[in-house]
Amino acid sequence: MKRLSRQAEKFDALELYSAVSRKQGYKIGVVRDLQDFHSRIGVSLKASLDNPAILYGKRVEAMFAHVLGALGSCSLIKQEDAGTIFADSADIRIPDYRIVTEAGDIILIEVKNFHMKSLDSRLYLQRSYLKKLRAYADMNGASLKIAVYFSRINKWVLLSPEAFVDAGRRVYIDLSFAMAKNELALLGDRMIATLPPLSIEFLGDPHDERAIVKEDGSAVFTIRELSMKCGGNTIVAEIEKNIAFYLMRYGSWKEAEMPARIVNGRLVAFEVVFAPDEPVDEQPFQILGHLSSMISNAFRELTSGDTGVVSLDVKHDPMSFQVDIPKKYRGSAMPLWQFVIQPNSNFRP
Repeated sequence: MKRLSRQAEKFDALELYSAVSRKQGYKIGVVRDLQDFHSRIGVSLKASLDNPAILYGKRVEAMFAHVLGALGSCSLIKQEDAGTIFADSADIRIPDYRIVTEAGDIILIEVKNFHMKSLDSRLYLQRSYLKKLRAYADMNGASLKIAVYFSRINKWVLLSPEAFVDAGRRVYIDLSFAMAKNELALLGDRMIATLPPLSIEFLGDPHDERAIVKEDGSAVFTIRELSMKCGGNTIVAEIEKNIAFYLMRYGSWKEAEMPARIVNGRLVAFEVVFAPDEPVDEQPFQILGHLSSMISNAFRELTSGDTGVVSLDVKHDPMSFQVDIPKKYRGSAMPLWQFVIQPNSNFRP
């Protein structure tokens, strides 16, 4: 999926000026009005950029669109809460996104970022807020879903309004209940597993004089060849190499070790090995995580820095974040287990 090209600097800036102008009574050609507009926007933008809650919320909102696009089960993803709107009722609230699935279903999705303090923390929503979202969805003949990003554990869930628990004027969800009610598999999310460990070996030239290991342990190393392995098996097929590299880079397994091979004082190869921190006993395969979490890792890599959020969105298309794992692919040298987790309608808090 690709982002459609549009001239944001030209048209969005004009739309913003028009919106502010309606309220402030600006006149085209009046220098003082244009200066006031620049001043107002500068002050407002700085306040937003200095507010971490706004920055993280907007980045998560942008991230979700890339997650959906990379999962590959949508034919259209459009920001819904933008532009002028006229309605015969004020008791509506516009969700963040309108999507059209490959099956032709229209879904409106509100995105929430939840930075929970503990595993039993609850995300609360006002019942009136949810009612207004549902009213807008009903007007459009679409279903409503709430996407929640549990940022501390990099986990996405997609919920129907009915999944939230009644708490008087508010409704709530916690992590365990949200995972039990998660519907993101409907839009292509899958849990991926394979045999540990995954490794990538960088092979050099054993005759390279520059590769002699110095007293301080350093050596000049020129990569001549790459070799990947899964559970000790050498990966040959190109599709499996691509999958393995993606899983090593964005999956949940950690770098377990990085052994080096030295022959006659020369560094000829080194290997980076990835394995789960806490493998499940009596089970050959181990989970690397959901595709939605891996896509989020790729997105966060480009939008985060040492100081926190450095960008709200990326220029890359969603297809840049996806990995080509056919839904029924089982693998050869790298056997794959793919789990499509369905919501449990009978689960109760």
